[in-house]
Amino acid sequence: MLADIGCDHGFFFAAALKRGLCRSVIASDISAPSLEKARRLAEKEELTGRIEFRCCDGFVGFTPGEATGAALLGMGGELIVSILKRGKDAAQSFGRIVMQPMRGEAELRQYLYENGYAVRDEAVVFDAGRYYQLIAANYAPDEAAALPPDWPEGYYQFGPVALEKREPELLPMLNRYKAVMDRKLAAAAMNGSIPPALTREAECTKRIIGLCTARTEDSQWN
Repeated sequence: MLADIGCDHGFFFAAALKRGLCRSVIASDISAPSLEKARRLAEKEELTGRIEFRCCDGFVGFTPGEATGAALLGMGGELIVSILKRGKDAAQSFGRIVMQPMRGEAELRQYLYENGYAVRDEAVVFDAGRYYQLIAANYAPDEAAALPPDWPEGYYQFGPVALEKREPELLPMLNRYKAVMDRKLAAAAMNGSIPPALTREAECTKRIIGLCTARTEDSQWN
């Protein structure tokens, strides 16, 4: 059973069912109009018998163990964190939660690392001119790992799991991010004041690029 949290129009759960990624879905959204659009899509795709619809706020409308996996896609990282907090008991019962923050990646990753979640997998996807980070995790305090020793301390904008699995789009994403940081640094320098947070962001990005570059000599990197 998959829980599609904030399902919106229902495109994800429809694709997951049609591709055989799950047998059934609980589709939820805080917006009744959005949920109605999801219902219409399910009817069009002849999937209604495999979907239960709920109008609720995140995991608040779920009981622990009700589903084995969950997806929270296309929302801000800060919002995902608030959903995990408000529905804490249910969220911690899922075997796997897949999250795709549109922004606020650092805030989400920091919450996961500091609150007993084990990051199991990460992916970087490039689509329509934009990079997206996906994070799969579950609550497992005994298995949750800290950031690796060669990683910038307390830096969560990007993930070490993506580095270790040699995600092909990680280095291109980092290079684009570095270019943005370089422009911000140049603009700040012209204004006569460079914020320390901006300097750290640029330094951490450069350090992770160095880690990626060191791995390009490994034949396993694609």
